[in-house]
Amino acid sequence: MSIERTNKTYVWIAVGFLLVFPLFYYDFDSKENIELRKGIAAVRYMSAPRQLQRSSFLVAYPNGTSEQFLSWMFSPLGVAEWPPYEGGLEFSVEEESMIRKTGIPFIPTDLALIPQEPDLEKGRQVVIRAGRGLLIAEGYENPTESPVVVKKWPFQELE
Repeated sequence: MSIERTNKTYVWIAVGFLLVFPLFYYDFDSKENIELRKGIAAVRYMSAPRQLQRSSFLVAYPNGTSEQFLSWMFSPLGVAEWPPYEGGLEFSVEEESMIRKTGIPFIPTDLALIPQEPDLEKGRQVVIRAGRGLLIAEGYENPTESPVVVKKWPFQELE
């Protein structure tokens, strides 16, 4: 009788696990503002330590801080290393597909990346600011209103 009870317990545990397991892969992020989130993802990609070690950032700022990253990102050296824009004429559809498979994010076509303050002349934009050891990205659908997406992440200083 105890073996039968033990087997039932294992079955219920397995069933419970199978019911809960898919929740680990469910994306709870809002599906709104996808273009803004893609722009923020591109900035996060550029600021990742692995990417910075392969960029001209370390040459320009050997002990770089978040403020220096922001200066570099919008300098001619940094802009040259931005991820590509979606649907740009720079790559064919097949090439874009292959690039996406490598994990490189694309910047949405109608999105502007702006340093420090919103640009009232541009529409949809991601404004990047630097704080003490932080990067802050604010996504604006309309620059005259409040940001609709705000993301903060630590900027890891490289050695």
